[in-house]
Amino acid sequence: MCNVQSLSSEIYFYTMGLVKNVLYAASHKKFLKLFKSQIILPYYHIVKDNPVAHIENLYKYKTCQQFETDIDLLLAHYKPVDPKDLISGQTLLSNSFLLTFDDGLQEVYTHIYPILKKKNIKAIFFINPDFIDNKVGLYKHYISFILSHLDSLSFENTILEKIGNVFGFSFYSIEDFKKKILNIDFSDRNKVHKVFELLGLDVKQYLDRHQPYLTCVQIEEMMADGFYFGGHTMSHATLNRLSHHEQKGEIIESVDWIKKRFQVDYSLFAFPYSDKSISNQLIRELFEYDSNIKLFGNSGIKSDVDHRIFQRFSLENPARETGKQIVTENLYKYYNKIVGKYHIKRA
Repeated sequence: MCNVQSLSSEIYFYTMGLVKNVLYAASHKKFLKLFKSQIILPYYHIVKDNPVAHIENLYKYKTCQQFETDIDLLLAHYKPVDPKDLISGQTLLSNSFLLTFDDGLQEVYTHIYPILKKKNIKAIFFINPDFIDNKVGLYKHYISFILSHLDSLSFENTILEKIGNVFGFSFYSIEDFKKKILNIDFSDRNKVHKVFELLGLDVKQYLDRHQPYLTCVQIEEMMADGFYFGGHTMSHATLNRLSHHEQKGEIIESVDWIKKRFQVDYSLFAFPYSDKSISNQLIRELFEYDSNIKLFGNSGIKSDVDHRIFQRFSLENPARETGKQIVTENLYKYYNKIVGKYHIKRA
């Protein structure tokens, strides 16, 4: 059954990618004026002008200028939402946008925060408390750092074989090795430290030198300036790999940490990776924890099981023109309505 479900999921995401590519090819930013009847929630992780080892092997991201261009386009077509209005339950303008940022990376403070202040836009930042103040890091970020180091060694085959042995996989090419190490399961995350030892890398030194994540002091400054923060699990956990009890613990603990550490009375949370496997039972229990909690997914423009759940889409890919991307997401909304996928169903 698991294999059937996995295959079904792969087919779904492959089809989704094909459909979106066709819609993107047919889109034009001039159509933006036709799609102003809802709030849109774009999200990003990082904005930076140069490569960064712990990110560069995971995904592409925009430069500061590209990000500013995005902001200008959004402001030309939509009204910015102040998160406090969403938190208080106010009815939001239909032609509005709310920016959110995941993972609490250092560039949130050094790059994104100054741009948003200049543009007079407020936003929500979702963080993993385990990583704040740079004592430890996300294992996916560690893997990207390892790949950057291996690149400097020209991906020496004997070293790759030793690393493959640590994780228990074989490979037939450098690209196959990259694919497999990038897909290391959450349950194998601690094995990454064995690879650091194998390569003679000091992860603590890397964290101290590069400070990949936000600090409490920086968060306090941003909060004082009217920005908002929410949980993203304690450790950026892959929730569908955890038990129901563990999922609930990771979520609520991350929200509680922010509320207690920074003395705030609101509850915000964004699901890491995906919210597609999140059950109705867990949703109900999160609303029992706080009936005013606002939850954020990343399924695009869709209707969820409760009005307190907000679905977002990414504008991070620098290869995609922002105006066309927003039009594509709107066209994809209508496609989902036609095929019966617009209303999210949870088990």
